[in-house]
Amino acid sequence: MIESPGPGAEAAPAGWWGRFHRSQLFDYNAAARRLWLALACVGVLAIIGALTALARAPAIELWQVAAWLTIVAVAAAFPIQIPRSKHSIATGDIVIFLLLAMYGAGAAIVAAAIEGLIGAVRSSTRWSSRIASMTAGAAGMTLAALAFQSVQEALQSSGLPLAGAHLAALAAAAVLHYVSTTYALMKVITLKRELKLGFREWFEGSAWVGSLYLVSAVLAGMLSLNAQQFGRSAVAVGVAIIGMSLALLRAHFRQQIVAHELQEARVAAAEQDAAQNQQRFHSAFTHASIGMAIVSDAGRVLQVNNALCSLLGGQAELLLQRPFRDLLHPGDASLLDRHVARVLGRQEETFSIELRCQGVQRGEIWVSLHCALFGSRSGEHTGLIFQLHDITSRRRAEGELHHIAYHDSLTDLANRNCLHERLSVAVQRSREDTRFQFALMYLDLDRFKIVNDSLGHPAGDELLKEVASRLGACVRPRDLVARLGGDEFCILVEDVSRREDVLALGERLLAALARPVMVNGTETRPMASVGITFSDMGYREPDEMLRDADLAMYRAKSEGKGRLALFDASLLEQLGHKLQLEGDLRRAIGEGQLSLVYQPLFGLDPWRLLGFEALSRWTHPVRGPISPAMFISLAEECGCIEALSAWAIEEAVKQVAQWRDLAPQHPDLVMHVNVSGRDLSQPDFVPRVRDILARHGVQPGRLVLEITESTAMEQREASMRNLAELGELGVKLSIDDFGTGYSSLAYLSTLPFDCLKIDRSFVSDMERSPKNVEIVRTVLTLGRSLGKQVIAEGIETHEQLAQLKELGAPAGQGYLLARPMPADKATQMLREPQVSPA
Repeated sequence: MIESPGPGAEAAPAGWWGRFHRSQLFDYNAAARRLWLALACVGVLAIIGALTALARAPAIELWQVAAWLTIVAVAAAFPIQIPRSKHSIATGDIVIFLLLAMYGAGAAIVAAAIEGLIGAVRSSTRWSSRIASMTAGAAGMTLAALAFQSVQEALQSSGLPLAGAHLAALAAAAVLHYVSTTYALMKVITLKRELKLGFREWFEGSAWVGSLYLVSAVLAGMLSLNAQQFGRSAVAVGVAIIGMSLALLRAHFRQQIVAHELQEARVAAAEQDAAQNQQRFHSAFTHASIGMAIVSDAGRVLQVNNALCSLLGGQAELLLQRPFRDLLHPGDASLLDRHVARVLGRQEETFSIELRCQGVQRGEIWVSLHCALFGSRSGEHTGLIFQLHDITSRRRAEGELHHIAYHDSLTDLANRNCLHERLSVAVQRSREDTRFQFALMYLDLDRFKIVNDSLGHPAGDELLKEVASRLGACVRPRDLVARLGGDEFCILVEDVSRREDVLALGERLLAALARPVMVNGTETRPMASVGITFSDMGYREPDEMLRDADLAMYRAKSEGKGRLALFDASLLEQLGHKLQLEGDLRRAIGEGQLSLVYQPLFGLDPWRLLGFEALSRWTHPVRGPISPAMFISLAEECGCIEALSAWAIEEAVKQVAQWRDLAPQHPDLVMHVNVSGRDLSQPDFVPRVRDILARHGVQPGRLVLEITESTAMEQREASMRNLAELGELGVKLSIDDFGTGYSSLAYLSTLPFDCLKIDRSFVSDMERSPKNVEIVRTVLTLGRSLGKQVIAEGIETHEQLAQLKELGAPAGQGYLLARPMPADKATQMLREPQVSPA
């Protein structure tokens, strides 16, 4: 029979893990099982590391450690039972801390694991408890060993004598070992029972353990100090004396326990006699408000009460002498048989399970059944007593909640939780059976934000429902389609025989999504970028597979969107470099690795210096100069672009203030600084700019903030208030790379911009493309008609400069006119007369 899962427990997977789950973790819910697995993994790694370290020790030291470990094992097997208490004292703790002090972490970790395992073997028959106790001891001692080493070194370096530092470090190790071990084990138990473990409950239930650990650590410290002074033989004598004392104490306590058990037996016999008063029991049984039945060893119903007849909807005559299993759903009968066999075999005293009954008139009924032995005066059991509670309404509600917990409310697809569980099972199965192969597809809709922003969130929801329907129509019934959130979807494709089949599925998905759909009267195509990874990459965790599929999806987006991309190892390497560079950039902003260079802007006719554009530069201490395109894009992705922009504005304004004093002949010199759309959407951006200008005493009109055209359009609604406030403050605003966007002409007259910068791509191609000449002419005409200043970027040849003058371009910048330069060269340039290159 199969064990009934406890409340909140989930279906066990297949394979050896499934068998272990059914036999050992059947009453663990998801949270308890995750903590148990984490504890087991950490503890096993700690034990492996400890054994590896011991293997490198000299042979003579290994023999000594083995002898001490034997003492620990014997002490763990024969603890001192505290009279009239369920607690016992493991006397091997002194030796464990002694091993830590004398032989290091490896020996202590193995000793703690041995003590935990033997103690659990004495108290529990379940391997889940034994493994948890063993690995908790190993993990806790690992932390304790780290604490011992670091605390001792810190105290010695602070001037504390060796003996004091040694004892204090062992005490710290004991406290950490006590906290980590007891809390981890108690947390597993409370999670399994769906309870909360507060500090008070933990401390009250385990404080006595902490006191024992502290005493043991201090004794071990004193012995180890004696060993350093008088040799290790003194330690052996000390341990022997302590062991004899504890043995005498154990014998004394044992005698008290035997006497107490005899007294308890007499009390239990008296209580049993009273409990078997047939008249009182019959009255309680008959009039109980819950359904009750007495069942024989053979499983036949001997007696039922009125509540059970009402529960099952039949008369007592229809129920008596029937096998009780006939009243159950066929799928649950074997489950009850297994538990009953354990009670009859005295492996369990009682049990509680939830199963389905088949009512005579009511149909299927969910009940919570509690079973206990029903004994006679002679002490021999005569049968079983069942108590049944109707939980049908609760189970139906749980079923609805389970559906909600594992399905997306908008699309009714599986959600992230469901995908993670299915993916975990698939990863585990592929590790156990190499013939089982599967794939994971990660989809992200392209330009979904535009639909949401332009048509509204209800339209976006309708589009997501349509996408969900199309995805479900393309896959096989056994494949899982899940929505992770927002516009991200995943498809788990199991039983993959050829990669080509998965790629063909991906192409079908793209084709299905490419079909137009009407949303709020607007035709749109829900295109997507798809990343794919396969199980043959050797995944051990589902999160690793999700990460790689996500990386492949971003490659698809970077290659043009609306396409497939396969994961390969180079993506992980790129991610590693990117993460490293991201951390370096965050430090660079605060450590002075960034600098500004200044590219002059000139009036073309008449020729004069108008100002400078401040450009950020980053010289990495190891990699050297980093491209601005790279680190500015990285700053926007990692969320530190605001800090970068604030630094650039601060430095640029400070430089303008210095030039005002050094070159008074240029009173109208302006400074252009690039900012991002994220800067303009921040509520504190305008106050920050106002504060910088005020601190340096710079007129607002000498600062020009540049934002790219596409960013200005995307952030238009969020940024309009800040743009208006900047205009009221007197700060000038410029659109950078004008002409590369798609919607600026519709809003140019309403947005408060003072300057347009013609993108360098149009200027550089004027000599080869007459169309570009007309574009430049149109932008110049548009700027004049709207009263905007126009600056041509990227002037690199004399022909371009002459053509721009002929077209009437009022201002420009480029390598022909002047390259970006550091502040000192720019200062020197301000002091010299300006000569036109034409």
